[in-house]
Amino acid sequence: MPQGILWVSSRIVRPENLAPETLIEWYENTHIQEVLALPGAPSAARYEALKTQPEKAYSKEAPWLTLYDMPDIGFRNSDDFTGIADRNPPSPQLMDSIYKNTHFEMRFYEQIQVVESPTASSDSAKFLVSAAMHPASDPASLADFDKWYREEHLPLLSRLPGFVRSRRFEIASATVLNQAQFGDVLEKAPRYLALHEFSGKELPWEELAKSRETVWAKGVLGSVERVEMGYYAAGRVYPESEWGNVGK
Repeated sequence: MPQGILWVSSRIVRPENLAPETLIEWYENTHIQEVLALPGAPSAARYEALKTQPEKAYSKEAPWLTLYDMPDIGFRNSDDFTGIADRNPPSPQLMDSIYKNTHFEMRFYEQIQVVESPTASSDSAKFLVSAAMHPASDPASLADFDKWYREEHLPLLSRLPGFVRSRRFEIASATVLNQAQFGDVLEKAPRYLALHEFSGKELPWEELAKSRETVWAKGVLGSVERVEMGYYAAGRVYPESEWGNVGK
């Protein structure tokens, strides 16, 4: 099976019952480490929405994002992964304090393309742009979308200040856990995801905006049916060098 990621966005839906600090403490020191204890997820990284970002950014709705690298996304169907809730059921206290007050969106994406800077390491990335898009499903639109990314958009981004890496993915599954209620949302989730990583003191906002103003970009983006743009700063990182052998 191909490699990919588990992409998890989170938000608090009942702020009167749950403080951000409480969610972050549980997420970073308990939940992520429980997932990394499984054999199929050797590393993870946590991100928080930038304080200054575009008004309609997805990261304004979902201010936290966690990415788990998965060498084989087929692991999502394994007993080890699907049985995690049965082996470690949340306590009534955890249900009341965390799950009933939050909305988690979980998507497995299969990797389809990687573009890396020849001089920068992914360890140096301080910022992440999460661009989830759902183009029109007809063959011509899908082909043009992919061609635009490969021949214009990613080559252009790779020349921007601070560029570290871009990865592209296609969705495999999507679910939500909203106030402790589980649901399948594959039909609603954007089909494609691109993750763009940058180093430096800030994102190259002006250059990013210009990258979407070419004739080709306007044509492609004008036909996209759904877009979720998230702008995040890197938070806690769980590198494979420290966590890769935990679940083995």
